[in-house]
Amino acid sequence: MKCKALFFFTLSFLFFSCGKKETRLLLKTNNTDFISAAEIFNASQDKIKVVVHYQDELIKNFGAAKDSERPDILAGSYLQAGVEKKYFSNLSSLIKENGPLDKDSFYPELLKTGRAGDKQYLLPVSFNLPALVFYSENYERLKDNAMLSFEDIKGLSKKFNRQNKDGVYSSMGFGPLWSSDFLYLLFKDQGVFFNAGADSIAYTENAFSKSAEYVGEWIGQVNGGVKNEQDFSFKYLYMPFYNQVQSGRCLFSYATSRQILSLPKDQIHNLDFRWICNDNKIQIEDDLVSVGVCSKSKKKAAAKKFIVWFMGEYSQKQMLDRKARMNLSTDSFGIAGGFSSLQNVTERLFPLYYRALLSNTPVADRLCAPQCFPSEWARIKDVVVKPFVMDSCSNEGAKIKGIDERYADFLASESK
Repeated sequence: MKCKALFFFTLSFLFFSCGKKETRLLLKTNNTDFISAAEIFNASQDKIKVVVHYQDELIKNFGAAKDSERPDILAGSYLQAGVEKKYFSNLSSLIKENGPLDKDSFYPELLKTGRAGDKQYLLPVSFNLPALVFYSENYERLKDNAMLSFEDIKGLSKKFNRQNKDGVYSSMGFGPLWSSDFLYLLFKDQGVFFNAGADSIAYTENAFSKSAEYVGEWIGQVNGGVKNEQDFSFKYLYMPFYNQVQSGRCLFSYATSRQILSLPKDQIHNLDFRWICNDNKIQIEDDLVSVGVCSKSKKKAAAKKFIVWFMGEYSQKQMLDRKARMNLSTDSFGIAGGFSSLQNVTERLFPLYYRALLSNTPVADRLCAPQCFPSEWARIKDVVVKPFVMDSCSNEGAKIKGIDERYADFLASESK
């Protein structure tokens, strides 16, 4: 009888154990680092499994998707537009006084980007910053500059410039026309706001005109005109940004924190950099990474558990350890391709893995968060906005193609 009872007990235990299903979460992302994070999370426990699907533009057409195709979690860049459309669940409980996450552990500027009213719909994950790279041997020229303002860049560049007896530049500190990304940053820092609508791109025209005038004066006063900058770039700047400054021909090259800190050690060991600022504020790059739980998910509790795990300091140390151990590079700097939104992780852990940050970690009260952009902003910016800004600064009064005409061409190409 005892054996029979033991048999049924064992059988029922096996039945209930085998019948205990794991919860499967679908996470859609445009950031491949979440694949590695999901692998670590899945290996850490057996109750929740996160399945990751890659998708370029996460918010575009999201509202029209079938319920069966909707994810439980969205994680990546350009998610803020989904807050207004009510695509996300309220996550305020995670960062309230008795919540599992400490609100004060986040960079405060970043938390604002995922908030609507008094509710938190997105949590910031990571961010990148704009910088100017220089050759370490030129450190003495910059040792008094913790950051670089545009006026600093102008002054230092002019001192570096050298011309031969024919007036041709053999060395040039920096030219705004060398990088459309730099120009776009400068225009934003000067108060130009871009906003893509259904059939046009609005921008603050008065600030735009003043910015274009400022750049024109810079090019003329420091580098002797547009042609000089363009000729110098054509002759000497055909190589990657790190080789440009190592060549000794120029003082600065523009790059983001991700581009700099994902370089192999043999390419970064003799480089240094400074963050670009305006009024002591550093503009965070547009592609801020966030994470949210989809409002129509039926597994919100499990999705929140993954987010709480992901936003833990110990979990992020595991992610950094894995990168270091596997020697992962190619745009895989830091957490989800950037600095962590957790201050302690960025300020205390990152310098252990990225020695170049020992004196260059971001300071919370210097950061300025980006505005809300549509999910396709990365392509709109590259195809429409940056070429328009570049043409406005390099054509010296010649008529150029308008931004709305460029945008119309972009939309037409998208509809094909």
